[in-house]
Amino acid sequence: WWVFKELWNKGLIYEGHKILPYCPKDATPLSNFEANQGYEDVQDPAITVSFQLKDEPGVKVLAWTTTPWTLPSNLALTVHEDVDYVYVKDGDNTYVLAEARVGSYYSDEPPEVVKKVKGKDLVGLQYEPLFPYFESMRADGAFKIISADFVTTADGTGVVHTAPGFGEDDAEAGRAHGVPAVCPIDAECRFTDEVPDYEGRFVKDCDSDIMRRLKDERKLVHRSTHQHSYPHCWRCESPLIYRAISTWFVDIEKV
Repeated sequence: WWVFKELWNKGLIYEGHKILPYCPKDATPLSNFEANQGYEDVQDPAITVSFQLKDEPGVKVLAWTTTPWTLPSNLALTVHEDVDYVYVKDGDNTYVLAEARVGSYYSDEPPEVVKKVKGKDLVGLQYEPLFPYFESMRADGAFKIISADFVTTADGTGVVHTAPGFGEDDAEAGRAHGVPAVCPIDAECRFTDEVPDYEGRFVKDCDSDIMRRLKDERKLVHRSTHQHSYPHCWRCESPLIYRAISTWFVDIEKV
């Protein structure tokens, strides 16, 4: 506490609202150094979901994610301005995805391409939310396509599902384009009453139910698993959740 008081007196302590790795069991954020101590190889669901464009009936944007539990908090879709995207015909639907990713979804027979655009041509288009929980936030700038340089065509669809309350890239892209953020979870990473269908449940435990619901509503286009390295708490081995949280920092940049 003496150290903290000295830092405070020197003007080196500030309160910030940032995306941080957070342990749901210990109910505390971790530093990036701590998070780097606990990476483990895990298998997570990898799903492709369709988002209906607001002003183009039957046209749906495909986005890929390995965190289905963040989908109720989706407030934007992110593309890369310089990437080529195509509208492809698939039965009664027309899907939008990166041209470079078409072969990954249509390996047997190439689909009919009805339109080709650059990512920058998609920016600003509005879409219908997957879930009803935050529909009112459209007036605040939510549920539109935005752009960011972190989007690639290495995997997925070339379109990134974006929940600015979960994930550093998502938060930064959201701020740049005026998209609000929501973080409807409590101190132990259980959904709050803002997401009533899953209220009181640990977020990762809801993946299966969320995917089942999307399948029933014909919004789940593809499902598989994805093995990747994921950070776990070095104290209790719980998987960390990247979430927006207010906490106190030492202003290292000043020194």
